[in-house]
Amino acid sequence: MAKQFYIHTDVFAAQTSKRPGQPCGDQWGVHRDRQATTIVLSDGLGSGIKAHIAATMCVARIKAMLEAGSSLRETFNALTRTMDKAWGTSEPFAVFTVARILNNGQTTVLSYEMPPPIFINRVSVQLLNKHVYTRNKAIITESVCSIGKDEGLLIMSDGITQAGIGRLFPLGWESDGVKRFLQAKLPLKKLDVEMLAIDVHAQARAYWPAATGDDCTVVAMVNRRGIIVNWLSGPPINKVDDENWVKAFLNTPGIHVVSGGTTANLVSRITGNPLQVIDTYSAITPPAYELPDIEMVTEGVVTLNQVFNLLDEDPDAYPENSPVSDLAWQLRMADRINLWQGMAENKGESFIAFKQQGLMSRSKVLTAISERLRQMGKLVVCQNC
Repeated sequence: MAKQFYIHTDVFAAQTSKRPGQPCGDQWGVHRDRQATTIVLSDGLGSGIKAHIAATMCVARIKAMLEAGSSLRETFNALTRTMDKAWGTSEPFAVFTVARILNNGQTTVLSYEMPPPIFINRVSVQLLNKHVYTRNKAIITESVCSIGKDEGLLIMSDGITQAGIGRLFPLGWESDGVKRFLQAKLPLKKLDVEMLAIDVHAQARAYWPAATGDDCTVVAMVNRRGIIVNWLSGPPINKVDDENWVKAFLNTPGIHVVSGGTTANLVSRITGNPLQVIDTYSAITPPAYELPDIEMVTEGVVTLNQVFNLLDEDPDAYPENSPVSDLAWQLRMADRINLWQGMAENKGESFIAFKQQGLMSRSKVLTAISERLRQMGKLVVCQNC
């Protein structure tokens, strides 16, 4: 049976505040873990700073609970209880939608007083509102679907669905109006949800009279086949783990990258393949290596520190014929990075010359790179041995 590939969820947003120059009362965020991508959209009561604070707090709390290991429903129920208590008081109040898309495409969307989500692919559009009920004063919407490759989902604040209310439409544009707007653009050769989000947002904004209306946000997501990079750096603490560690790394689907001379020699020994040095003729970057069946092999600490320094730079400005540029590009291209970090001590890192140059140790620089990649929207899964 063929192995099931990794599905990656791209997320885009189109957003404007009620009045230009004011903080937006809608906020959104993304949390990725090895099981799923979770997207949150929150709409604070009113507009301006107070609404912005309420929505920001809501998104931050949801992400924090998920990062701490709470389930989707535990998180959703905790937030709904908080908002139920804040309803009608001076406490920060926000409504919200949480969409959780598993890596196999199975999706659950939970909404608290928000417009229903919209499923879309290249030929059809569907409102998802299969289970609607009230809890205290609030309307809760629960939706379940499967989002395959090249299929997507749109969630939005009520600034979109209420656009034109009392002026062009008795009750506003409404979710059905958004659905018809999207349906008119189908069929498509390729599902570009970023452009669709921009188009829906622009149309809603046009329905509001100038300098009036509400904060408007559309968050769109689309599934595609993800790019996986398996990255091995450092040997295990215990030599008895060497063979299993390397074989597990090599047997994981995706692109394979090895960083560190000691690590490269370890892979060479386990696989029986010869390790060759590739001289890049650079005065500042150490040479790279070549190993059969491994897409990229680089030096360790110096290269990793230089990669960290390049990640925030424009790839078009990267030096040519450089293993640092090649590794930085691979990491930027990847959707999921499986970092296999061996925890054996690297005695070379204690050399005074390393400290003199301000180089971070392998452990520290890998942690710094991982955090930067997460900020860039990548899923980084770390395994230590």
